[in-house]
Amino acid sequence: MLAAGGAVGGIAGIITTLVGGMLQRPKVRADAVALLTDSALKQVNELQERTAEAEREATATRNELAQARQKIRELTADIDWAMGTMRTWRAAILSDSVDRERLRAMVLTDQGGVNGRHFN
Repeated sequence: MLAAGGAVGGIAGIITTLVGGMLQRPKVRADAVALLTDSALKQVNELQERTAEAEREATATRNELAQARQKIRELTADIDWAMGTMRTWRAAILSDSVDRERLRAMVLTDQGGVNGRHFN
């Protein structure tokens, strides 16, 4: 009789577990959906933050590139001016019709800036 009572108690426990599991299944599914949704939102937020940071870095890099290009244009203009001046002086130096005083006058009246550097 105890064996029969034990068997009935065991079956009742199994039935309780199965019924409880069936009743809690929607809650487990809802919890799983909530967990997956939260995880996906975190990943999306991280990607948005990374994208925003990458865009800021790209903008800063574009600005630096524009400044570098502007500086290169300025330096190229300075080099072109200096080369032109040197060609003029060289031609004058090699000319038989230009004397030393005229060469000095050419150098002294040059339109260069500080230390002979030309500024546009």
